[in-house]
Amino acid sequence: MGKRLLLLWTFLSVGFQLLVAQSLNVSGVVISKEDDLPVAGAAVLVKGSSKGTITDIDGNFSIANVPQNATLVVSFIGQKTTEVAAAANLRILLDSDTQLLNEVVITALGIQRQAKEVGYATAKITADELNVSKGTNATSALIGKVSGLQVTTQSANLDGDVRVNLRGSRSFKGDNSALLVLDGVQTPLSYLQSLNPNDIENVSVLKGAGAAALYGSDAANGVLYVSTKQGNRGKPNLTYSLTTTFDKVAYLPKLQSRFGPGQTSSITGLPDYVADENQQYGTEFDGSLINVGSPLFDPENPNGTYLQLPYSFVKNGRESFYQTGVGIQNDVSYSSSDERGSMYLSYQHLDKTGTIEKDKQIRQTLRFNASRNYKKLTVAAKTSYSNTANDLNNISSGGIYNLMNTAGHINIRDYRNWSDPNVRGASPDEWLNDYYTNPWFQLDNYRKANRQDRLTLSADVDYQAFPWLKLQARGGISLGFTNSTTTQGAYHFTDWAKKNVYGARNDIYSLVSTKSSLSSRTNLDFIASADHAFGDFKLKGLLGYSIQDVYAESKEVKADRLEIDNFFNVKNKIGELGGSNSWSRSRKLGFFGSIDLGYRDWAFLQVTGRNDWTSLLDPSRWSFFYPSANVSVVLSEVIPSLKESDTVSHLKLRSSAAKVGTVNIDNYNLDDLVNTASYFPFGTLAAYSLSTNIRNRNIEPEFTTEYEVGAELGLLRDRITLEAAVYSQTTTGQTVNISLPVSTGYTSSYTNAGTMRGRGLEFDLHLNPLVKTGDFRFNLGVNLTFINTKVVELTDGVDELVIDGDYADYAIVGMSYPMIKATDWKRNPDGKVIVDAVTGLPSAGDIVPIGKADPAIRLGITPTFRYKDFSLSGVFDYRGGHYTRSGLEYDMLFTGSSYLSTISGRQRFVFPNSVIAQTDAAGNTTYRDNTDITVNTGGVQFWNGIYKTGRANQVFSAASWRLRELSLAYDVPQRIVNKTKVLQRVSARLVAQNLFMWVPKTNYWGDPDYSGGGNNIAGMAGTSPAGARTFGFNVLVSF
Repeated sequence: MGKRLLLLWTFLSVGFQLLVAQSLNVSGVVISKEDDLPVAGAAVLVKGSSKGTITDIDGNFSIANVPQNATLVVSFIGQKTTEVAAAANLRILLDSDTQLLNEVVITALGIQRQAKEVGYATAKITADELNVSKGTNATSALIGKVSGLQVTTQSANLDGDVRVNLRGSRSFKGDNSALLVLDGVQTPLSYLQSLNPNDIENVSVLKGAGAAALYGSDAANGVLYVSTKQGNRGKPNLTYSLTTTFDKVAYLPKLQSRFGPGQTSSITGLPDYVADENQQYGTEFDGSLINVGSPLFDPENPNGTYLQLPYSFVKNGRESFYQTGVGIQNDVSYSSSDERGSMYLSYQHLDKTGTIEKDKQIRQTLRFNASRNYKKLTVAAKTSYSNTANDLNNISSGGIYNLMNTAGHINIRDYRNWSDPNVRGASPDEWLNDYYTNPWFQLDNYRKANRQDRLTLSADVDYQAFPWLKLQARGGISLGFTNSTTTQGAYHFTDWAKKNVYGARNDIYSLVSTKSSLSSRTNLDFIASADHAFGDFKLKGLLGYSIQDVYAESKEVKADRLEIDNFFNVKNKIGELGGSNSWSRSRKLGFFGSIDLGYRDWAFLQVTGRNDWTSLLDPSRWSFFYPSANVSVVLSEVIPSLKESDTVSHLKLRSSAAKVGTVNIDNYNLDDLVNTASYFPFGTLAAYSLSTNIRNRNIEPEFTTEYEVGAELGLLRDRITLEAAVYSQTTTGQTVNISLPVSTGYTSSYTNAGTMRGRGLEFDLHLNPLVKTGDFRFNLGVNLTFINTKVVELTDGVDELVIDGDYADYAIVGMSYPMIKATDWKRNPDGKVIVDAVTGLPSAGDIVPIGKADPAIRLGITPTFRYKDFSLSGVFDYRGGHYTRSGLEYDMLFTGSSYLSTISGRQRFVFPNSVIAQTDAAGNTTYRDNTDITVNTGGVQFWNGIYKTGRANQVFSAASWRLRELSLAYDVPQRIVNKTKVLQRVSARLVAQNLFMWVPKTNYWGDPDYSGGGNNIAGMAGTSPAGARTFGFNVLVSF
């Protein structure tokens, strides 16, 4: 028995040694043959097996237990796939493919096509480009990256919205926002803000109608196609990332620093100091000790006692209202993949405080993506969940208006503890002016809390029925749940405080309002695609059917006064509860198809068509069809001199024509609806009234027709690439709400009227590398957009249409859109201001066009410097050729905090560029330059009087240069990381956002980017909380 065991042991030992001898550990480095730099992220696979890995940041890789005589397959985007024999210490050189046109791009419906086949403008933003500065908002990270794309921040609040626009506006009153498609499923654009940027693999930008026509009417304004990450081939990967940021308010309006509270004396005409005044038209600061506010209650003095302060301007006294916001973001992800499937799992936790004290946001996101291949069947499922909880102030404009009503000799930070009786002057009873209250009290007393849950689910099933036929079913749903509570705390003023003769100190009663809403969007697509080659031709065909269901509901319950102070429950009501509820549903069906014809792999033609049926329109109008066609010719594949050129890598010409329809009316706008009646009947009886908008059942879709011509050029093995496009788009049948004479019994009606035309040029240049010497490399990207949108016509007899109020955006026939109009001074034919010969004052004239509100020029510059293991990346952004309105200047002129109100030292002055009219006996009027007649007052009566009525003075150039993003990164050398036997990558970086901004000297009002209103409203700056600079750092560890 012992001999047999010995014999077996010997046999197993020899077999094991032979087995070991037949395998080896493979390692090496992958180098780009073009520039001799390491290739990070290259796939290294053992041919015929699932074993493999990807190269690290230094191009290194290692694979254990590789069979002898095995072959390695090495591949990377933009490089030719290479096969080498397995060995130790390999140095693998990858040759440039020099054919970027062979790369796969995402087109409409998520269909992958080679770049050379595409006849319209598309662009791709990679994950590295998107996460340059590790921002928390994926939408803002798109700014400056590609031509044709405009992203505008509408608020600096933690829950602020953004406006995303491709190739300008197309609709006067309708939605101009791009469509978001998340992993093939149409999703509300707002979901992009709650998406974890680290989950994004890339963003494909489909700019025009030709690119997006197959998606249907929702894609009339272009598409952002977001692809999230899946598992990478190779061994499993676990990554942890920590990002910490600090937000510092940087772009406040410029305020005057010379004068304190008061008025101009009606007797002397000179400024008087008034202790309890909010308007800052008093005497000049002189450093003396003065009374502040109204007399404070003093039991030993029946007349009260004044608080006294030095009458000196306090630098940053108002700015001290803001704090440094801190954001801490933790990310962890796990990915794995083999030849049959992949999976990706991630979790993010963001804890962020705002620049306004007590404002806070906590966001959590969870994502799981998985796919599996079963021979002819491929199944993929993706799901994400996000929860965002906000605790925010509910002060109009974030409290900035009350700051403007706080005099410059007040350090607002000193009055933070308004409830502390030892801090005199801080409480609402004792606040330092009699018209407004302490902003800190507002901050504590008026709050809103909301919680938003978002869930997206999608599934994609592909079945390769035959080699030439693929069947696909794709479905997805996005669900949004929002709950919010708005509260107002109680405050009861003392009898002493109520003696305020201005009546501003009235008791404040508690109130509470709760709202909840649900929204869902469900999409189902069924697609059959086929391809066949015959001779020199390749033919592809696609047929599909789509179903969309959009549902929304909301409820509100509120108590406008509570029995027990600060007990925020609607059951604690006094009187009747208020509230409302609503719901809506719309459906859309679509049939679509396309035919693609390729000739010898250098000429390509695509023709598409789609027909939609929408429940928003009357049955007689709810079906509409729109076609598109595009052609692409790769000259570098057919012209011998180009095909063999070492200079020209590729040259492609393309052209497209497309028509797309969209419906820009809300649900049930064509139905006869009733509204809750006001003031009738009496008591608590319910009553309703018919809408004053007459229903027009003949409303049809708006149609946009676009023509585009473009070219793509690659030079020096695609070291230099340039894409250029010129387009013209015309939207007809605009849906507008026109006014009706009251004699009709109605006030308005929807109709199809008006035409708008947009034209533009787009350029995207990449120099990769621009400079390369030794270990130093400099890459540069530049994108440039010129755009002009004009109103061609409106309805008969109408030359202009108000988009957003009298002092706002207009659509004016023959002018750029949107056009800002404002009240200007009366002027002579030479454009000089006419002033009164006695008072020297101008007078308000007509409301006139000032300038367009959207940028005519946009420029993005993205440089990247790399030296060994260090890299420096940035994003520069320029916007110009447009104007904006200060939302604060009108109020600042009232309060006297406006910097412009002090340019004359509050003295009388000759109105600049003015003339005086002279009329002779014959009635002929001439004008002489005014050099001696001063305005009759330089105080409050002028600046808060006639000057304030000239709203054109509050419109200014919105041009700006800024450094949007900056990142300095260091990757720990791979030779050090490999020694740990555990880590795959370690990196650290310093990041900054909105670091610098350069604006014209005439801009005194801060960041012109912040634009209030919805997707159609542009050119309103300065009404939201101030913008901030962001600094931070990021640490990433990969296992």
